[in-house]
Amino acid sequence: GFPTGCSLNGCAAHYTPNPGDKIILNKKDICKIDFGVQINGYIIDCAFSMSFDPMHNEIMKAVKDATNTGIANMGIDVRLTDIGESIQEVMESYEATYDNKTYPIKCIRNLNGHNIKPYEIHGGKSVPIIKNGDNTKMDEGELFAIETFGSTGKGFVEQQNFDCSHFALIKEHEKPLGGFKHKGAGLLYKYINKRWGTIPFCRRWLE
Repeated sequence: GFPTGCSLNGCAAHYTPNPGDKIILNKKDICKIDFGVQINGYIIDCAFSMSFDPMHNEIMKAVKDATNTGIANMGIDVRLTDIGESIQEVMESYEATYDNKTYPIKCIRNLNGHNIKPYEIHGGKSVPIIKNGDNTKMDEGELFAIETFGSTGKGFVEQQNFDCSHFALIKEHEKPLGGFKHKGAGLLYKYINKRWGTIPFCRRWLE
């Protein structure tokens, strides 16, 4: 399997606890559970949102509806931008109310779904969740993860300054040119490559 993502609130994705992490799940949190499994390199990538507080029900409903719409519209020779447009139309038809104030739900425009190849979780094609003009088409035999992200904020995520928790060797950049300057780095690379190859892993699994 993959590291289980459990991103809270304003963290959109790719957070899993590092050793010593003391973050606690609270009743008012919204948590995005993101997990994957693979058998002989064939990968399934899956995610869902959950909360114990009903104030998040509407945004979770919007994202689920948008995801199912994207799945319903995918197919051979379908343009990626058309899938994104269908997702955006559904997602942004919803509103959510927090502290007696109503907010439009927006697609997070710089997050996407993706195709999946054997041993490669991100296979090179991105499936937008907005209409972006990408006329690339889905091809027969391809496998895709339709991933949608909704927000009551500005609809754009930024990298925050926190400890990274998800890692993977990228197939075309598996080993630095010229090798490793530090012996320990080379030994670590050999271990990671033998144990996981290009399958994602996390820091906890190294300790």
